[in-house]
This record gives sequence, C-alpha cells and structure tokens, in this order.
Amino acid sequence: MDDRADQIARDFISRYEAEWSNGAEAVSRLYTAGGVLVGFVTAVGRSQICELLRGIIGQGWTSIRIKIVNVRQVGGLILIANEYVATGSGKNAGKTLNASASHVLVESNGEWLSTLHTAR
Repeated sequence: MDDRADQIARDFISRYEAEWSNGAEAVSRLYTAGGVLVGFVTAVGRSQICELLRGIIGQGWTSIRIKIVNVRQVGGLILIANEYVATGSGKNAGKTLNASASHVLVESNGEWLSTLHTAR
C-alpha cells in the first residue's frame, strides 16, 4: 500500500468519524459538490447527501466507527474499502449496525473529499 494514499485514507476516515457526531451538515461537507452516496437510496449532491444522512442520524445512529480494509491509489483517486459499525441511541439504543462501504476520494482545493460513497 502506498504510504501517502494510506495516510490520506486514514485522515479522511478520522475526519468522517469525528464529523458524524457533529451531524449531517458536518458530514456532508466531506463530499464534493456533485458527490454521490449510494445506499438504500441514491443521493446526488451535497444537499441530497445531507438529507439522507440527516435521516440516518435522526433514526438514532449517532456514532460510527470505521475500519479501513483496503486502500489503493489509481491515478488521482484514492479508493477506500471499509467496514463500519454504527451505534444507536434513542429508539436504537443498545443496537449496532454492521456493514461495509467504499469511498472514492478526489483532491479539491487541497482537501480530499468523497466523490462516490457506497454503503451496504
């Protein structure tokens, strides 16, 4: 694994975990303006991504821990495969949601952002 790509991936995932507890608006800033999040529905653009994340966090999935499984650099893109555990609160208190996901990161104005995120 390329050390630079690995560091970029770790930094991004750390930011993602931290911003999750700050809410959907904070997390949505980690996506490009035209980013796509494919989950149980497909959200295109920051506003739709924010709306989708607001619904997920609003269901009580207020904490997330992400484990990087694989990182690759392909041209100017950083590909991250990961597993995550969302921890519930409120009506989902005591529950966990385990799944896998991927991010395609691009550099935008000196910051690495997700332009494609899949979660299942």
